[in-house]
Amino acid sequence: MNKIIKIVGLVLILGVASCSEEITPEPFTFSKFFTGENSKTWKVTLFEETLNGKVVDRFTIGCVNDDRYIFFANPERRTEFRAGSSRCFDPAEPALIIDSWSYQSGTATLTMLLPIFADVSLPFIVKEINDDDMELEIFFEGNTGSYRVHFDAIDED
Repeated sequence: MNKIIKIVGLVLILGVASCSEEITPEPFTFSKFFTGENSKTWKVTLFEETLNGKVVDRFTIGCVNDDRYIFFANPERRTEFRAGSSRCFDPAEPALIIDSWSYQSGTATLTMLLPIFADVSLPFIVKEINDDDMELEIFFEGNTGSYRVHFDAIDED
């Protein structure tokens, strides 16, 4: 009799569990801070140099102020670097560079191209991000110094 009660109880539990609401996972939305719904354009507003975690200098670089960084919300995670009329290098960097971006949430690392630092994508730590502002940091000199790059969003499609 005890066995029958256990079997009936198990059947009832399984029946209730199978009738419960279906769980539907929500798509990952954090990346929309970078891309908006379709694409988002960013511009560099300020650089900070740090040493041992303290800001030692704040500056702008004139040839970077009119550059644009466009992040797309497509599966390829395309980025476009569009150089403004002020160029930083001689010979000048290309007016358009198409690349891709990636974000690793476990390390808060955004890998992207920032031509003022290198002609390849580099891993930046995302210090802060919201719909309008982004602060990235990249370390150098044995991780005792860094550059922090501040961005403003300028439009969203």
